[in-house]
Amino acid sequence: MSTGSWLFLVFFVKIYLVVHGWGPVGHSIIVRLAQSQLSTEGSKWVDPLIPWHWQRNLSAMASWADDILYSDANPTGYGNWQWSRPLHYINVPDWNCEYKPERDCVNEVCVAGAIRNYTKRLETEWDEIQQKEALYFLIHFTGDIHQPLHTGFVSDRGGNSVKGHYMGGSYLTNLHSLWDSGLLTTRLRRDFHSNTSLYYDYIHKLMLEQTPGKDDNNIDVWIQNNVKVVCSQIYVDEYNNTMNASANFTLGEIYYNRSISVIEQRLAEGGRRLGVILNQLASKRPQKPSDKNNKLGAGTIALIVVLAVECLLAIVVGIILWVRYKKRSASPVSYSLTSPKI
Repeated sequence: MSTGSWLFLVFFVKIYLVVHGWGPVGHSIIVRLAQSQLSTEGSKWVDPLIPWHWQRNLSAMASWADDILYSDANPTGYGNWQWSRPLHYINVPDWNCEYKPERDCVNEVCVAGAIRNYTKRLETEWDEIQQKEALYFLIHFTGDIHQPLHTGFVSDRGGNSVKGHYMGGSYLTNLHSLWDSGLLTTRLRRDFHSNTSLYYDYIHKLMLEQTPGKDDNNIDVWIQNNVKVVCSQIYVDEYNNTMNASANFTLGEIYYNRSISVIEQRLAEGGRRLGVILNQLASKRPQKPSDKNNKLGAGTIALIVVLAVECLLAIVVGIILWVRYKKRSASPVSYSLTSPKI
C-alpha cells in the first residue's frame, strides 16, 4: 500500500465523526488536491510547516482543526480550543436563501471571517508555531466552506437536527452527516472498492477539467452558491417534500444520485481554490518561515559578544602568564661556593 493510501486509510477508519466540515476523507482530498498544485515557491514555504513524521504530506493535517475540539482526539487540551467552534460554519435564517455578511457573520466570527483572518496572518512573518496554526486552520476552513451545509439553517444547526434513515439503514443519521461523509462513503464503496487513492485520482481529474472563474477569490460568492444549493436541493427529499427537524426522513438512491455530483464538484473546487490561495500567499511572503527562526535576537548577539571578549581576555592573560613563566625558567641559578664561617 502506498504512503498516500495508508494516510487516507488512517483518517477513514477514525472511530469518531466530527460535527463540523467534511469527514476526514473529504478534507484530506481537498488538501491533497491543493498540494498537488503548489509551485516550487509554494512547496518551499509549506513543507517546513508540516510535522516531519508526515513526510511533507499536508493532507495529514487536514482534520487538525476538528481533532483539537474533541476529548478522544485531544484529551488534555480540547477545552482550550472550544473558542474555534463558531469558525467552522455560517448559519443563515431558515429559507431566507440569501447570505448577508453583516447579519450572518457578525464581527467576522464565522468560517468566511476565519479564512480571511488566517490568510491575512499568513501574509505576515510570524514565528513557526503561529505559522503552523494559521496554515492548519486555513486548509481546514477552506474545506469546510465548500460543504454546502456549512451555510445551513439556524434552526436545525446546518442540518444536524434533521434526522432520518438512509439507504434502508436501521440507525438514525442526520442531513449534515450525510453530506459530510455518508454519501461519500456510499460512492467509495460502490465505485472505488473503498480505495481512497483511486477516488482521489478521479476527483483530481474533475479538478483539472474545471475552468477557473472570476469568483474563485470571492468567498462571499462561494457562500451564496452554497445557499442556493441548500434552498433548492439539499432540504428536498425524493418526493419533493421539504425536510425539517419535525419528522424523520427516508432517503435512498434518488437522493444519492442527485447529490453526489454536487459533492464531487465541491471537493474539486475546494482543492483548486485552496491551491490558488496557498500559491498566492507564497508569492507575497517576504521570506520563508524558517528564515526568522535562523535569525539571532539582539540579546543573543550581545551574549555571544561578551563571551567572545571574555575568551579573548582569558587567552591574552594566559599568554602573558606563560611568557613570564618561560622567562623565569630561563634565568641562570647562582650557587654560593663560600664556606660558612665557624
